[in-house]
Amino acid sequence: MDFNFRILLTTLLMVLIMEMGDKTQLLVMCLASKHRPVHVFIGICLAAVLLNILAVLLGSAIGGIKIIEDSVKIGASLLFIFFGLLSLKEEEENDGDCSESKKCVVFTVALAFFLAEFGDKTQLSAFSFAALYPESPLSVFTGATLGLIAADCLGLIAGTIVIKYVPKRMISIFSAILFIVFGLINGWNTLTDHFHIPYNTSLTIVGLTALVSTLLFFLILYLQKRREHQK
Repeated sequence: MDFNFRILLTTLLMVLIMEMGDKTQLLVMCLASKHRPVHVFIGICLAAVLLNILAVLLGSAIGGIKIIEDSVKIGASLLFIFFGLLSLKEEEENDGDCSESKKCVVFTVALAFFLAEFGDKTQLSAFSFAALYPESPLSVFTGATLGLIAADCLGLIAGTIVIKYVPKRMISIFSAILFIVFGLINGWNTLTDHFHIPYNTSLTIVGLTALVSTLLFFLILYLQKRREHQK
């Protein structure tokens, strides 16, 4: 197994360029505006390592089993909506449960990032480089992982800056809307492009999901407002 710096640099630059402007950067920005940057960074690193291990070691096998990728995408759509509604939750100070909270945040970030990137163009590029340079999988893995982390750290930096100038409640609402929209778009693309479900059927499914998500969104806001008035 050879380690080739040229292959590492090529993979890193290609993944970095492909990830720029991707939805995951916006996702990381939202997460960074709600959680401590160090926890978000750890979550990103864990997810990036796992994604690229799959890409390099199991890429061709997983990529060939289409139903696995499609099922994960549907699950990701629903989890994005769930994360969106969850982001409306008002955070409370609780020093006694600090360790448990850190683990929960890191896991949530890692899961959201993993689902956003699974089967995305950056992971597919790692598949391609692994196939192109089978003699140097470690170089491809290292380059792809560093490129992915570097690109999404820009979103992390942007998120930590935003929190200083934008009210926390406004960020929570914006994050919730963004997650829900991501979930609906991802669900639509999966139903139409991957499962090839007819347009009208896909529209009905996504429309009903959007309706339920919107009702839950406003119900949570209403209950929170009511709780504030009762205090």
